[in-house]
Amino acid sequence: MKKRFFTIILVTALFGAVQTTVAQNFEFRGVKANARYDDGETTHNEYLGWDEEKGQAIFKVDQGLWRLDLTADTVNSEVIYGDNLMYGNSGAVYVNDTIVTVYSRESEDDATQMEFKVRWWKASTGEKLREQTFPKSTNLESRGMSYNPIDGKVYGLFYFTDVALPVPDEELDPEDLQEGYTTDAGYALATIDLNTMTLTQITPGIYYDNFVTLACAPDGRIFSMTSSGSLVEFDRATGLILTKTVENEQGELVEVNKYEHSGVVSQFKRQAACFDFTTGKMYWNGFVNSGMGYNEWGSYGPLSDKEWRTNGKYDTALYEVSIEDGKATRLSGIVNRLSLTCMWMPGRDASEATAIKSVSSSSTGIVKVYTQNGLLVYSGPATGMHLQQGLYIVKDGDTTRKIVIK
Repeated sequence: MKKRFFTIILVTALFGAVQTTVAQNFEFRGVKANARYDDGETTHNEYLGWDEEKGQAIFKVDQGLWRLDLTADTVNSEVIYGDNLMYGNSGAVYVNDTIVTVYSRESEDDATQMEFKVRWWKASTGEKLREQTFPKSTNLESRGMSYNPIDGKVYGLFYFTDVALPVPDEELDPEDLQEGYTTDAGYALATIDLNTMTLTQITPGIYYDNFVTLACAPDGRIFSMTSSGSLVEFDRATGLILTKTVENEQGELVEVNKYEHSGVVSQFKRQAACFDFTTGKMYWNGFVNSGMGYNEWGSYGPLSDKEWRTNGKYDTALYEVSIEDGKATRLSGIVNRLSLTCMWMPGRDASEATAIKSVSSSSTGIVKVYTQNGLLVYSGPATGMHLQQGLYIVKDGDTTRKIVIK
């Protein structure tokens, strides 16, 4: 049977070693996905004492909310609020002091079925606000979710199952129809209501690419990194990946990814990315050299070298990714080789909306919104605009854009 599906043509050639620069001082926060310590352990639980009232031991666990401090030579990492339940093996997202984690597990009622346990947390205190269980059919497995400041929606790359493939019926053999080959599973861009966890699919089909994260820029553009190390950009309205037309060696015009290869090959594991709302820069918590290499015995596999601080064999690093050409600049490796399932910059995240400086309009009806440092985050025609409950409501024809401001 011939399948048709949406896919992406990646530029696979590497461009040498990734560019490295001296880092500035930044703070990032996020929910832990994985780590490996110098002693080879993947978790560290610290005994704090005995709770007489509850009759149980008290431990400080390393699963939960972490802080990454980027200095001139490294990224130090430490747990802020340890909680074994704050785990997003199917994704997590931060929106204005609320963290939502999605945990996939076997159903308590039927071990042959999977379900999603969703938990809402207060980021500033680590307090669990509530939790709810959803069936597998809700398709809550994601490769990244992110708040978009232009329309106030949360976007994500979700793994949809039983999706009807966009194949004309006349091209299907009767046997294929009987055997049910008209559906498949893959990733699609969608929005999610974080109150009900309801998805609205945007991509008219599915992608089979190995996406590892997703992040929305201050101007509303939506980006993802792939495990092969390419930056991709999605059209917010259609859910399709943006491409450019080039001429191949045969002189034919073909569509390829809009961006060059980042220079980094990362693992197919859950990763994180975010934007600095005040500068418009993208940051990525990715892997180094796929997190693989030759160990002291000459075997190729996951690096476990305890001398990683001096030999540079980091598992993970913090990168700045250019949304102009897709190149990644390594800022530093990360202590304890931590990887996150979601990431944000306190005080610089778009959902917090602390960086809006001014909103101006002209006699032609063009509205412009600027951040504190002059970054233009919205520019477009508007028939009307007003401030309502902390939101600038910008009406552009039948479209209403909400820009949060404090």
